[in-house]
Amino acid sequence: MWLVLVFFLLVFPASALGISPEVFLRASSASGVPVELLLAVSHVESRFNPHALNVAGRSFFPSSLSEAERILRRSGDNVDIGLMQVNWGLWGRELGYSKLELLDPAVNVLVGATILARYVRLRGDWWQGVGSYHSRRAERQRDYIQKVRDSYSRVLSRVRR
Repeated sequence: MWLVLVFFLLVFPASALGISPEVFLRASSASGVPVELLLAVSHVESRFNPHALNVAGRSFFPSSLSEAERILRRSGDNVDIGLMQVNWGLWGRELGYSKLELLDPAVNVLVGATILARYVRLRGDWWQGVGSYHSRRAERQRDYIQKVRDSYSRVLSRVRR
């Protein structure tokens, strides 16, 4: 696990992203989801951009927290937020988080890990849980699973080098 975080720091300097690798470690520890899988999902969902947003199908990559907050204040319920692209309309209310709280990387990754762990338990399989994290539609799940598998494999292969 520590090798993965060393890789993360080398490839994506935490200071440049404003993300501490501890965010992923804590979420992994709390949820039981391997840190490598959390990194792979975050990479696919947001390219590790903590301000990434998807508002009703339209992607935004704000350059600052204040810009992301302005977009969120104007958005409706159908918005995916942050590193793990947590859908606020589906999960934010249920888990008791505001849109702005989900911009916090520590909160966002923990909530994403919690949701992913629920789907893994429900589906009984890591990869099926990953697919369900993304969509209810089977064809979208298949494509997403492949993207996350590819990212996961790249993370592991770079760590092993």
